[in-house]
This record gives sequence, structure tokens and C-alpha cells, in this order.
Amino acid sequence: MKEHRVSYRYAKALLESAKKEGVVELINNDFKSIKMTFLMSKELRHFAGSPVIQLWRKKKVLNEIFEEEKISPLSMEFLILLIDKRRGDLVLSIIEEFEKLYNILNNRLPITVESAVEMDEKMKEQVLNKVSAKTKMTILPEYKLNEELKGGILVRIQDWVFDASIKNQLKMLRKQLIEGN
Repeated sequence: MKEHRVSYRYAKALLESAKKEGVVELINNDFKSIKMTFLMSKELRHFAGSPVIQLWRKKKVLNEIFEEEKISPLSMEFLILLIDKRRGDLVLSIIEEFEKLYNILNNRLPITVESAVEMDEKMKEQVLNKVSAKTKMTILPEYKLNEELKGGILVRIQDWVFDASIKNQLKMLRKQLIEGN
């Protein structure tokens, strides 16, 4: 919980700074690149968060890595600040919080739609239209196959889950049959 609060504060401060400088989109794009780099390298994650490695070495390595990525000066300064404050282990968590704040700022809502079989375009459009009509937000869908559902769909919107799967319907039917006896 503490990690979440700290990450949120750093992300919020960066977003405010980026808004003042008019570089929110640039920072968001930089963070996509930084996130991919950190996700692809377990060693980099351990390196950035290690209390044993000297700060100057961490800064040098991060500068070399992200100089090639051509991230903005503000993004690089932010990474260096995290290293100076010994928060290198929170880079991915801070990026996730920044993404959430960025989506709120831009009235965007990421959702996950799971189905037992690949959904056709018409079905995807129907789901998006219904969710968009209810939320009045731009929907950012992520589609996943989940064979355990047996059929139907499961829609996750942050902490809310709409479960219209055959698996859930069978579970509910079973529960009713057991309670009925």
C-alpha cells in the first residue's frame, strides 16, 4: 500500500510538471518506451532498485540506455531523480500510476474483454458501444482469449467485472440447485 501511495505521488507530480511545460503527450510516449525497456530486462529492474550499486553507476547506465531511446530531458531528469531518491525499484509502479492519471486527464478508460473464442469485429463494436454509452468515455479495449469461460464474455473495467460467461451461469445454476435442496 505504501508503494502505491509513493508511486501515485511521484506520478501526479510529474504529470503536473508535464502539464505546465506542455509535454504531457511526450512524457506519455517516453514512458511507453521506458516501460517496455524495464519489462524486457529483469536485470535492469534489479539494477535500478539495488541498494548495493552506487548511484553514479545507475545514472550512467540509465543515461546510456535511454540516450539511444531519445527520451525527453524531463523524462530523463525524472529517472535520475528516482535514482537519487533511491526509488529505482518503483519505476514500473510509477509509470502505471502515470498511465492511470493520463487516462483520466484524457477521458480514456482501459477495459479488458475476455471471451472463450475470438470475437468478430461486429461483436467487439457492440461491446465497445455499450461500455462507451454507459461511461461516456473513450474506451481502450484489450481482448484476451480465456477458454475457461466456455462461452460468453467477461468485461473488466478497473475494479468492476461484468461476467456474462457460460462458466459463471453454470456456477450460478449450480448454486441455485444446491440452495434449492
